[in-house]
Amino acid sequence: MFPWRYANPEPYHVLISEYMLQQTQTQRIADRFPAFIERYPNIQALSKTTKQEIILAWQGLGYNNRALRLRECALTIVEKFGGIIPDMYDQLISLPGIGPYTASAIMAFAHGKDIAIIDVNIYRIYSRMMGISNPADANKSMIAIFADQIYPRGNASEWHQALMDIGASLCKAHHAQCNACPLNMHCKSAFQVNMDVKKIKRKEPSHRDVPNRIWRGRTVECLRNRPSFAESKELLLSAVIEQQVNDQDILWFDQTIIPALVKDSLIEYDMQTNIVSIAS
Repeated sequence: MFPWRYANPEPYHVLISEYMLQQTQTQRIADRFPAFIERYPNIQALSKTTKQEIILAWQGLGYNNRALRLRECALTIVEKFGGIIPDMYDQLISLPGIGPYTASAIMAFAHGKDIAIIDVNIYRIYSRMMGISNPADANKSMIAIFADQIYPRGNASEWHQALMDIGASLCKAHHAQCNACPLNMHCKSAFQVNMDVKKIKRKEPSHRDVPNRIWRGRTVECLRNRPSFAESKELLLSAVIEQQVNDQDILWFDQTIIPALVKDSLIEYDMQTNIVSIAS
């Protein structure tokens, strides 16, 4: 049982966990969740934190811009909704960093609302139940209709959490254990899932054969470990690269990494002093 999963969970805990679950492994979140909640026990405390503080608290959770969106979300909830996490889809979807899945998850898990939830695991399960082994071949509209029809009213939270567990442990993309799946009697793809389907990965913008998204994370990590959360650009680049820096590294850092992090409001760069710092 993960620390945010229990009967009648705090809506705030659900909100935090759903932000963390965006593109981060569940076990890593389970390890970091208690400390984050201890530091920010409620939405009011989270709304008062600084960018530097929340980026520090987010360490180990990846994709630091999510931390800033979470902070902005908390501010909006306090200012616009009086500190009460909304239970209506239109209100939730208007908050920073919340998309269709997260809005639906908060409604079902935090507020017990009847609503269909579709994440990657659930989408894969539904497509296979409909007889489509490769989710990439499924029609999104048909999946959405199926999702709305199949979940049990009054138990949306339990149903969708169970499906997520099945997708994570049994009905995997390349390892479907149909013999152990409780849905095999209702699945048109049971025992005949095509395991040879390969996901085509798009080539990411990279430098030194490392994706730029990794370099951006390393840059923030280096700044986060500095006592003043700041460093000269040259020393910062050396710390990030951890090798001899060349002219191509300098050009790439100036034109790609620094501008991207400034745009995301993760860092600030003073051109006169040549100092890079975590955004205040």
